[in-house]
Amino acid sequence: MPEEMRPTPDGIARADWDRVHQLAVDIANASSVNEAQAGARATRELLAVLDELEERYGSLPSILATRADYLEDPRQQEQVLLQAHRLAQSRQDQRNLVWIASSLAALYVEVTRDQAQGQQWLDTLAVHLRVSPDEWEAEEHDRLQKLLTGAVEHEAAEQGDEADER
Repeated sequence: MPEEMRPTPDGIARADWDRVHQLAVDIANASSVNEAQAGARATRELLAVLDELEERYGSLPSILATRADYLEDPRQQEQVLLQAHRLAQSRQDQRNLVWIASSLAALYVEVTRDQAQGQQWLDTLAVHLRVSPDEWEAEEHDRLQKLLTGAVEHEAAEQGDEADER
């Protein structure tokens, strides 16, 4: 089956997922040209389409993880991504496991700055990448690992400076 006809890894028809993809592109385009109203409108539409897809297909990792990407509260993002990861595990959905672990690692490293959780999810991502290789996600893993390593080194240096001052 040609790529453009394939469903998502968890079975959402390509035509249905194309609607989500187009709205995500609209949101990205609106943010790049500072069109806050257009971006907000596209975000509301995207969330409504995800609700519709969830009614049709049930709660699936692709739907949950995409919804998490557009939530503003990091705690809500975390909960929805963790739920999506559990679902992907129960479905043995290797591709979504990679994508969701990457999203969780990015959330912990870049947003909440939780170094322990960030490292845990980077390690989890590395395991998933061995099962389901993805070049872009491997590069993202390396980028996040460098950010985390830099943050840990910076924190250690600050603690050393504080000890020197005493």
